[in-house]
Amino acid sequence: MQEPAKTHVRLWAGEFEVDLRAGEVRRDGEKIRLQQRPFQILAALLERPGEVVTREALQRRLWPTDTFVDFEHSINTAVNKLREALGDDAETPRYIETLPRYGYRFIAPVAEVVEAKARRADAGLRVVPPQEIPVRESPRQKRWIVGAMMGAAAAPPKRTAPRLGGRVHRASVWTAVVVAALSAGGYWYLSHPLPPPRITAYTQITHDGHKKNLAGTDGNRIYLSLGEHFGLPPEIGQVAVSGGVVAPIPVELPDDYQVLRLADASPDGSALLMVSVTKKDSAGPQLWNVRTLGGSVRRMPDTWGGAFSPDGSSVLYTALNGEIWLVRSDGTGAHKLASPGWAADLAWSPDGTVIRFFRDNRLWEMSSSGSNLHQLIPNWHTSSPKCCGRWTPDGRFFLFQSGESAYMDVNSEGGDIWALDERRALFRRPSAEPVQVTTGPTRWGPPIPGKDGKTIFSLGTTPRGELSRYDAQTRQFLPCLGGISAQGVTFSKDGRFVAYVSYPEKVLWRANRDGTNPVQLTDPPMKVYLPRFSPDGTQILFSEVSLPGHVQSYLVPTEGGRPQRLLPDDPGQQGDPSWSPDGRKVVFDIGDINPSHEIRILDLDSRQVTTVPGSSGLYSARWSPDGRYIAALVNGQENLTIFDFETQRWSAPFHMSGGLGGPQWSSDSQWVYFQARSGEDSLGIYRIRVGGGKAECIAGLKARNMTGWFGFWFGLDPTDAPLVLRDVGSNDIYALTLEEK
Repeated sequence: MQEPAKTHVRLWAGEFEVDLRAGEVRRDGEKIRLQQRPFQILAALLERPGEVVTREALQRRLWPTDTFVDFEHSINTAVNKLREALGDDAETPRYIETLPRYGYRFIAPVAEVVEAKARRADAGLRVVPPQEIPVRESPRQKRWIVGAMMGAAAAPPKRTAPRLGGRVHRASVWTAVVVAALSAGGYWYLSHPLPPPRITAYTQITHDGHKKNLAGTDGNRIYLSLGEHFGLPPEIGQVAVSGGVVAPIPVELPDDYQVLRLADASPDGSALLMVSVTKKDSAGPQLWNVRTLGGSVRRMPDTWGGAFSPDGSSVLYTALNGEIWLVRSDGTGAHKLASPGWAADLAWSPDGTVIRFFRDNRLWEMSSSGSNLHQLIPNWHTSSPKCCGRWTPDGRFFLFQSGESAYMDVNSEGGDIWALDERRALFRRPSAEPVQVTTGPTRWGPPIPGKDGKTIFSLGTTPRGELSRYDAQTRQFLPCLGGISAQGVTFSKDGRFVAYVSYPEKVLWRANRDGTNPVQLTDPPMKVYLPRFSPDGTQILFSEVSLPGHVQSYLVPTEGGRPQRLLPDDPGQQGDPSWSPDGRKVVFDIGDINPSHEIRILDLDSRQVTTVPGSSGLYSARWSPDGRYIAALVNGQENLTIFDFETQRWSAPFHMSGGLGGPQWSSDSQWVYFQARSGEDSLGIYRIRVGGGKAECIAGLKARNMTGWFGFWFGLDPTDAPLVLRDVGSNDIYALTLEEK
């Protein structure tokens, strides 16, 4: 009997084969000379493909005990030698991406190859070549595609004299063999699911790097919203499916309305569904049917979004009270279908019989008549948000987005694309669970299936920022703390430490004032917002946002430990927490829908919670350093108002066109800094005296170059110099080729 095969793992990255156990790198079968240090770095990167490996991690791995090495120079030298061996370029990397002063990331696809080695030389070994292996597939797929086909070689039969009836006997034997083989093959075929789909190619459509929101395609063009930034209305545009420059689509709305986003495109591309908001503070969102030729507009119901029917004759939408309604595309004949609660990303099946949508981070389904409402795949990946689904035109696959960052609002960076296989074959069924079709460092936006059924259009995002500080002398924003990708930066009162939230991971870190010796204080999937050092520097207060939009506040020791709820017995909202100057109280806001916001104060000694008088409809409270004031924003208007503890009154709201946000106190409590729109594509950082007066512009910047929470973040350092997070990532449309076997 043949002995069991032994296995070991190799990795394939492009044309390179890396054997981690043997310490070898081969290119097209030929061994490459690579020194020990460069190989160790390559191994560290391949162990975490697509993830950032910090320079500190490489230092600990390569020189765990040596303190007399110039680590910076040595790591740079080793990486340069590794790039030289791989034929890579730091400026246009194919394999190793540099994150300046932070670390490195292996960006090429990586596949694991499992080789089987038999102990007998005549085992008939065949190893599936790497080009047949799908990159980074699931373990179930690897069992099908990767492996060795074993079979013992049989000795040739001896020739003997023919017997009477020998030909008949041999024919019967061969018939039996063929029947057995066909039966076995048929059983194998019928007992296994249809092979899963996969992405075989990625083609970049745009190259401008600007933020976009895809809405639909007519087969020739992709329709999108372009330039969605803080306080700035987006432009409606289109780009050819073959690639090129985004061309604007002119839209003429009544004077009181401005574009918010594009919701959907009709199947033939002749009409667009566009959501607008009014400049009047009390009005809600409005849906419009816009003709792409001529730009004529037709007013539709009040709603945040909608979806055309497969023939374009009707529009499905969610009313502001959470009911799903159907209306003709000319705006007449509206009638209610169902009351599932707040729903978004409505989608029709190609035959018009089924409707699916997103609600509470889950996918739901009902018939087109509104009956049979139920959750889709209820027991699958229950902890991950799922949203933004659409069918391929032939109805064979339902494509959707899932992952920790999949909830697609202005504060997310995308997720991965999954396919729910809905093919039907004779006697065979596809897998009942969705199949992941994208992986790697790129995060993907909502999938838009192409008309050919073989293409998926999606926004590919590699989010990254550069922390920058405003230099008043040069009037420029210059890299700060080495240009790390961080937001929510806060400094301890004694100036020894800095805390920040990594972008896009939203993980809380504490480091020395110069950024050295970082210590991780929280772990995913917790998403941290707006950390604040306690006045004595022993604790950090922060918010944690769980989707969709539920906010609670936590405390964590500066030296590390498990975060504790600020109000463990209160399941309600606690957002934007801020310390009193003596560290004995915390001010925060509650509620997530206007006008339920109000400002409350927690006494940490007595645990009593009180409401600030007259704070209904206010949020983003900030306690002044001298303890006399609280600054807050007016919900729905983004106006600034200030509460005076001595008079127990709020000041008259200060207003700027385009809204404002992110109030920050100066260190002397005399000024409130804030961000506001200062031009068609510009943001400004302003300040205004507590006593009122005219706002003073401190720094201006381009909105499209900024990133962070809600598209823009800013803070102040101990000298009141503004800090921002510059966008150095990428946001472009890709065409993904979907292949099914």
